Amino acid sequence: MEYQFCCKVRATDLWKMAMSATYRSLAGIVNVTFTVAAFCAAFRFWNGAGSFARGLLVFGCVFFPLIQPLAILGRCAKLLEDGPKAVELLVNDDGIRVTAGEKREQLTWNRIRNAIRRRDSIIIFSDDVHGYVLTNQVLGDQKEDFFRYLKGKLLSFRSDCDMMKKQEKY
Repeated sequence: MEYQFCCKVRATDLWKMAMSATYRSLAGIVNVTFTVAAFCAAFRFWNGAGSFARGLLVFGCVFFPLIQPLAILGRCAKLLEDGPKAVELLVNDDGIRVTAGEKREQLTWNRIRNAIRRRDSIIIFSDDVHGYVLTNQVLGDQKEDFFRYLKGKLLSFRSDCDMMKKQEKY
């Protein structure tokens, strides 16, 4: 079986992943708590506050819901400036061949760390930090079949590695 995808990752795709990760963590709980507290403080102290205090109250109210997401979007856009505009992935029984501009790399199945299916994408990790994002737009109707194939290959390789490790012990 063979799958081929041409990925054009946009800043908004990375932004969605970053925001999702933030709001699923302890930092997200702190963000929400701080924002609610800022709105409560603004409501309580607005009438008696001077212009400087009102400015601080407004800043506290808009920091996490508005300023932080815009800053993260800007960082995602800057991150994509230096990278290739499109990445082509060819996934087959040998592994994943990645083509980005003039550069090519062959990732065998033993170099693939994990694959995660999300509501809006599939992420293939080549190590603990780096990976390839395949959005639903890129995957189309093949998303579920492709993910089953990918997980099957990863599980098959891991079970083969486990068998070899067990054989080495004896």
